[in-house]
Amino acid sequence: MLKLNTPKIIDGLAKFDGRKKKYVPYPEIYNQSSEVEKLRISILSELQTLWEQLQKEYPGNIRFLKSASNFFELVAPIESLSFEFKPSSQQGFNSLQLYWSSYPSKLHYQVYERLRPLSSVGYQKFHERCNALIARKFKTKKEQKQVGVAVTDFIEFQNQHFMLAKHFYPIIHPPKPTKPNPLTVNQSWIKQGKQLNQVIRAVHDHWYQTKEYSPDEILGWLIFSGIIYGGINEGNMLRAWLAALLNKEYKPFIHQRTFISARFEYAYYGNERSEDGKTLYNTKQIIVDLVSQCWLIRYHQQVSPQKTEQTLCQLSDKTLKNHLKNALKPVLEPFDIKIPTLAKLMYYASYHWEVLDNVDIDQASVTVLRGRQNTSGLKAFNFETLLSQNYKAVKLTYELKDIIELNIHESDDTDTVITNKKKIKVRKSDLIDKLTQDFKLDKELKKKRLSYKPPTLIERIEKRCNQYKDLSERVLLHWILSLLNAKKPPSNQSILKYIKAIGYEWLYFTMAQPIEMWEEEDFETLYEDILEYKAFTRGNTDLGYSAKLFNRMHSFASNKYKFPKVSIEYSQKGRRVRSELISPQAYNAIINQILASVDLLERDMLALIFILAYRTGMRKKEILGLKFNDIEGLSQSQPSLVIRPNRYRSTKTQGSIRRVPVFALLKPDELTFFLNFIQSNIGTNPNRFIFTLSSDRQPLHDHAPLKLFKRVVKDITIKGDPAINHTFHGFRHTAITNLSMVLMGHEHLIASLTDYDEDDVLRIKYGLLGEHIDAQDHWYALAGIMGHLSPQRSFEYYNHVATLMATYELSQANIKLPTQTLNNITGFSNKTLVQNHADIDNNTISLPSIRGLLFRSINQGIRKSPIFIIEKTTAQFISDFTPITTNELFMRYGINTVEQLLCLSDKGISLKEAATILNINFDDAKTLAKRAYKVSNIINTRDKERFIKPDSVERIMLSPLKPQEQSDYRLLTHLRNNGSLLRTQYKQDWQWFMDICCQKISISKAYISFPESRIEDFKRFIGIAKQLLPEKNWLITTDAQLKDTTLNQPEYKGMRYQKNPSVSTLRIGIASREATDLSNSFTSSKNTWKYSPLFRFFVHMMLVMDESLCINESKP
Repeated sequence: MLKLNTPKIIDGLAKFDGRKKKYVPYPEIYNQSSEVEKLRISILSELQTLWEQLQKEYPGNIRFLKSASNFFELVAPIESLSFEFKPSSQQGFNSLQLYWSSYPSKLHYQVYERLRPLSSVGYQKFHERCNALIARKFKTKKEQKQVGVAVTDFIEFQNQHFMLAKHFYPIIHPPKPTKPNPLTVNQSWIKQGKQLNQVIRAVHDHWYQTKEYSPDEILGWLIFSGIIYGGINEGNMLRAWLAALLNKEYKPFIHQRTFISARFEYAYYGNERSEDGKTLYNTKQIIVDLVSQCWLIRYHQQVSPQKTEQTLCQLSDKTLKNHLKNALKPVLEPFDIKIPTLAKLMYYASYHWEVLDNVDIDQASVTVLRGRQNTSGLKAFNFETLLSQNYKAVKLTYELKDIIELNIHESDDTDTVITNKKKIKVRKSDLIDKLTQDFKLDKELKKKRLSYKPPTLIERIEKRCNQYKDLSERVLLHWILSLLNAKKPPSNQSILKYIKAIGYEWLYFTMAQPIEMWEEEDFETLYEDILEYKAFTRGNTDLGYSAKLFNRMHSFASNKYKFPKVSIEYSQKGRRVRSELISPQAYNAIINQILASVDLLERDMLALIFILAYRTGMRKKEILGLKFNDIEGLSQSQPSLVIRPNRYRSTKTQGSIRRVPVFALLKPDELTFFLNFIQSNIGTNPNRFIFTLSSDRQPLHDHAPLKLFKRVVKDITIKGDPAINHTFHGFRHTAITNLSMVLMGHEHLIASLTDYDEDDVLRIKYGLLGEHIDAQDHWYALAGIMGHLSPQRSFEYYNHVATLMATYELSQANIKLPTQTLNNITGFSNKTLVQNHADIDNNTISLPSIRGLLFRSINQGIRKSPIFIIEKTTAQFISDFTPITTNELFMRYGINTVEQLLCLSDKGISLKEAATILNINFDDAKTLAKRAYKVSNIINTRDKERFIKPDSVERIMLSPLKPQEQSDYRLLTHLRNNGSLLRTQYKQDWQWFMDICCQKISISKAYISFPESRIEDFKRFIGIAKQLLPEKNWLITTDAQLKDTTLNQPEYKGMRYQKNPSVSTLRIGIASREATDLSNSFTSSKNTWKYSPLFRFFVHMMLVMDESLCINESKP
């Protein structure tokens, strides 16, 4: 009888082994397969064995199967049947008929027995056993993903070959590894927590009854107190905490707190690495709790320094356990209470300290103290410097050409590299696809016998070098060539694996970026962003492999392209994060130094870069890539910055596209400074970059802020003070740390470590969180503002006060102990307690009431807690820009807003509609339009309008003639602010100055002409002009004779001068360079000057906006 073989997915790959009773792969096929194919064959064999076992145990309904006619053809593949009828005996005929009717019935039975599906219960069992098999045999995420594909293929094979469509088996999704929730607790949390409370009550009774303690017992109770009351619930941190206390490394802190900087060795995370690179250390700032302070006093009263030194030498995890056990054992055994282990005590301690009276601690901080969230503090020296070091701005003049000059690294590569300022289409992965094709083609060609010699793989890669010209592409291609040309090159398969591991991300993050000008800090930030992207977006767990490859490629680029050398932390054992904070004092000095030392045209722009970096934490590339049309809410004076990709700045992840509420993050005077700068420089084309030089339209080069920052930090550091190695990226660390304190920190920390006051705190909270500022989304809101994919990123890399915030909150706990207990531990008598204003009720003392007594007893010789006074950090220059609040129309609206109102009116839009669009009061709009009409009618002696240019139909225009040069708009901010001060302090001079401008400003060029007979008016005009702008920003034109007789006086020193023999008067106006080329303007010693139209524009707008000025429309 013919044997029936139904199709199986493992046909040709495996066979059934009757002895083992399972399917086993064919050795000759399995051994020649790749690792991925081996994994697939193995899992399919297991699944087929399991499936056939369950078919017998849980048979399903055969009506769910497709028609079996195609399987009969497998047995008897007869194309056509023909029958010839021959008369025969009745018996023979019946026999023949019986044969053809009974044989198919046996076939049907055999087929359906083989194909019988699984019942629903059987398929559920298959699902469960399949998941158990995957979890047991396959541990890595990569293997589980490949197995998941194989399982899906197996089920789809069963559906397509055997099952009716409406009875298809549902696809099994294998278990995926999920990220553990650090906020969850285990099932025994309540039970173990109640047992812990039993232990604490027994301990309190023991403290009440016992007065004498051995040194070992004191150590045990000190450890117990730190765990139960101080929140020191991580083993390494506990050991360092105890060592610092015994070694008297504690220091006084604000509001009678005592803190330590606990430095401990950690295997995979830290903020510093040993010199040999083998050991990581982490440092955290910790506030010592009150109960631990009591036991610390007892320890130093009773234990000698020699004994302490011996204890420190022997300190280890084992000794910690022994000290704790020795203290607890005699207390708990009489009550038949199980002695908790050190690990168990640390795990469940938060059950107690989370709910202490007067403690309000969030769950993220709980996970930090329990050691379930990586975070770092500052190194001890850096933290002390942050609190105490002062800075001072010095009077210097910075040559701008030294700051902005190109700093392109020389390259040994002789080929031309395309400049990154061009618009380069980001191809992302097409180069990787081409390289993959090259490697696969090379492998295939080697297997063939060809009549010609094909190009080698090296020749193909060299051809790619000629096709791809962007520097990031060339770095990758030349690195691949260096691997192929090495003396002992890796296999082609390994090189292709390298390319796929890092090539896509390298091109994605660096394409069209000026990496040839980047410094060490830029590359470190780049690799941090790439590894974060691979971890959170791509789900890569083995970041060390990618980091090592990036390290190898960067080392190659350092030699070939002179890139700065960097150390990628993931490429070594463990991960070192940079811990750095910039103090408010340093920030204040930095802004003052820039505003005092940089040229007037550029100083506001450069200062604003550092203001945004310090307050918002935006990345340098994000700030430099801002355009004016990236600002929302400008007309309502509540601006937000929208971070989105443009040709200069690409966003790394979807989370990088975000809205930054600068109206909430900037302090009021800084916001005014920001609005003034934007309003004065936006001009008519909002699709321009904000942070450009006055003579350029392109954004500043990446290196310019870094170079300026290094110079400024060096200059403001007081001689003799230690030099701090600040980086620009430190602003981001500082902003995230400061905002963490604002959102979740205690008001004492905010007042001492930041320059935010109560109003600032409320404004920031409402700006970031909305109306519900007490909700549970603080950390996610902060991560979103910073463009992080998760709060974990903020904690690991940027928040350097997480432990300090958490332990400070625990120090607020209102812990109450019997006075007898306190006397037994510390020796403080009732008289001493009463003299120190202790809060005693029914022989129970509130420990916070004797905080001062404990503080003085521990910090011997120090009577008062230090006060870290944060000076007002807003620079004086910025403070001067804060508007004076009055009921006047003057400066009620920005210059740009008023200009837009007049422009809309000129376009035929009704004044009411224009006022509504610009959010201007309609009565104010009517006043402004009326004054603008008067200004437009001011004429000269030839009946020509002085301030406007009539249109083709001789219609009176209200809008002013606008400057065209970027440098003109840069001066407008200073004219506006200095004009406001002049108007307030010298109103008569202000009116006279404007009257002269109305009468004398020229039509063709914006200057005022004074004849020699009115030299006194000229001198008065000069005196007022110098209050509006510095001397070097004014240009005087006259002939040589008048210059010699008039301009040799000291009051004209520093002003620009042009000699013109045809000019017999004294002409004065705002100076503007003729040169438009940046390099010429900074390197040429001879510049051609012209009169800037900004002068006419400024006078026009002041006449419109200042109601106190009289406008004389008659001829002069």
